[in-house]
Amino acid sequence: MVERSRPNGLSNTMERTRTAIVTAARDLADTGAEITMPAVAAHARVSEATAYRYFPDLVTLLRAAVMTQDLVEVLRSRTDSDDPVERIGQAAEVLGRAVLRRQGAVRAVVAATIAKPSTSKDRPAHRFGLIEHALAPWAARCGPEHRATVDQLVRGLALVISAESLFALLDLCGLTPDEAVASLVTTARQMTAAAVATVSTGPAMDGAS
Repeated sequence: MVERSRPNGLSNTMERTRTAIVTAARDLADTGAEITMPAVAAHARVSEATAYRYFPDLVTLLRAAVMTQDLVEVLRSRTDSDDPVERIGQAAEVLGRAVLRRQGAVRAVVAATIAKPSTSKDRPAHRFGLIEHALAPWAARCGPEHRATVDQLVRGLALVISAESLFALLDLCGLTPDEAVASLVTTARQMTAAAVATVSTGPAMDGAS
């Protein structure tokens, strides 16, 4: 019987090695501690050179290991309101908790892409999916005359509902993790409430009586 070729072109041994490296990265990321390629290689019991043969850099490895969770699905499972302020608060909470859970890995990705902007496409950009999902019911009710307000709110929220903002609150403001997440939630809710009020006092929204 002819053995079928593996779709990814890896032999059994190579696939086991790759899986061991990915699993090691995920295990270390789940601790929330700082993560490096040498640490991953040691945890996987392979040489650092071997780890680099499978993954050219730490960001590529972390994308395969820990940047695959669909946070919009997490938000969808927790959202039962059409209130944009409530929904955006939940979005900020979901992202903040996800970042805290794997803080070391997220810091590594942020640092690498800031140092080398050309790799920014490698970042998962979860914030935009969360923001768009949270605002979707309200944005759909806004007429085209309010498009600029909605777009500006999305851009503003992208600065708040972010790993960078969370790290600033932790590192520069000295907040505890819970305080930092609560601050993200409060700021996101305040920004959204202000935008909703602006739209409500303007021309009638689509579908409004």
